[in-house]
Amino acid sequence: MLLKWSLECMMLMGVLVLSACNSSQQVKVTQATPQPILIQKSDLEQLKISAAQWESSQPKVEELLKLENKLTQLATNLKQLNDSDALNTRVNDEVNNESILKTHTALFALQIAAFKNKNALQKKLSEFQEKIPQNIISPTEINVETVSVNNTTFYRLKLGAYSNSADAKSDCLALIKQQVTCFVSYYVQQPYRSTI
Repeated sequence: MLLKWSLECMMLMGVLVLSACNSSQQVKVTQATPQPILIQKSDLEQLKISAAQWESSQPKVEELLKLENKLTQLATNLKQLNDSDALNTRVNDEVNNESILKTHTALFALQIAAFKNKNALQKKLSEFQEKIPQNIISPTEINVETVSVNNTTFYRLKLGAYSNSADAKSDCLALIKQQVTCFVSYYVQQPYRSTI
């Protein structure tokens, strides 16, 4: 009985293998023969018009592609130049900063005001000198930094020359107690010259 059942299973397997081989050949045959596509006459005319438009614009498209390629190359070259300039600038800045630090020990100052004209600056400085005793600010150096912000020139009145921010903050607090507005800023060596 077991032998009969084994023979039946083997025969069934054989039939399945043969039918699988047959079906794969049929699939190959149907895939190889092209199927006709039906198209309406109006659609065919539209396709012909599109093909003609493409043929007439193809040289322009190729020219645009060439221009795009050139622009990409230019952008790459500009980026490389920019990167090399940034590197050179950083190197030069480091050299300049080192030379500044070696020649000047002053790094901080107290900014007490900023004005659009020099007369107002001179008036404020005179008021300040009358109001505040000289011993409150240990370094009595007075500098005026000229800067341009949005096409407007400002004159920043800066006092002192401090090598560390703690000393500058201490003197700024003393000025604030005397009701003089100030804040710690960076030092500039642009001495004030009185016009009086």
